[in-house]
Amino acid sequence: MVKRALTLAERARGMLLGHAAGNALALPTEGLGAGEIARRWPAGVHDIERRDTTESPWDDDVALSLILGEELLSSPVDLRRIMQRWAAWAMRDGRGIGVQTGAALRHFEAHGSPPTAAGLPTNGALSRTLPLALATLGSGRNRISASWHIAALTHPHPEAAWAAVALTVAAARLLSGHRDFVPDVLEVLRANESPAPVVDAVRRVPIGRREALPVEAAATGLAAATLEIALWFAWHEPDLERGLTWLAGAGGDSDTNAAVAGGLMGARDGEAAVPARWLAALPDPDRLRRLADALAAPHIPDSASSNPSES
Repeated sequence: MVKRALTLAERARGMLLGHAAGNALALPTEGLGAGEIARRWPAGVHDIERRDTTESPWDDDVALSLILGEELLSSPVDLRRIMQRWAAWAMRDGRGIGVQTGAALRHFEAHGSPPTAAGLPTNGALSRTLPLALATLGSGRNRISASWHIAALTHPHPEAAWAAVALTVAAARLLSGHRDFVPDVLEVLRANESPAPVVDAVRRVPIGRREALPVEAAATGLAAATLEIALWFAWHEPDLERGLTWLAGAGGDSDTNAAVAGGLMGARDGEAAVPARWLAALPDPDRLRRLADALAAPHIPDSASSNPSES
């Protein structure tokens, strides 16, 4: 029996919901070591434990991604307004926001412009970049430029910005129904003389082992490490739930690693791959579905057709 091809709308919803589910599942284990996680959750982390606040139901990974996705629906996209909305959320809640992102938003509030100093190559830009893959689905050139410049608003270090570009390219391939994204990602990185740590992280994906992924210790929170982890799971792991459960129990920057990996696996496998109990536990999943539908709509010529990029 031939398996039905997923529609772009199904993949788009899968990406945003998989991202949010991975983040929510792994949020309680963020910053813990695998041993401590095993002690606290001896049966493993299998269900979402909500960490809402009165100010926001999401932490920074989902909150900033949602803001970016909504702003990408505007034409033209206003980078200043994106920063303003990010900064307003950081002042109102800011839950989970990384040191680099927080410093960049404070710089913007004080000076009216993003920072230019490179800072550290941390993964904050990757945690929010996936909506760009949908918004730029019809234009590879715009995808590269937009990913780099929006990442650089808070993470101007070349490793961080180019890791965000690599992630967006991979997500766009998966949204288009193509699983063989590594060659495309490498082509973009090499053509733009991207930093070696980012290129090397992508090159390791097809041959790497799960146990060797840079989950803990010195790699925690680095952009190239999160990129390698997310691409590895999208390339090797056929089961979204199993993959995110493993990441939630692996420690390190677990919530961001699981969010980005969940988004890629959701783009690959669609909304149906995200466990129903996780969807039911998410705050306002319909808002994420509506955003996914709106970002996908310009790339669907006929609402009854299959993903046009698969033809």
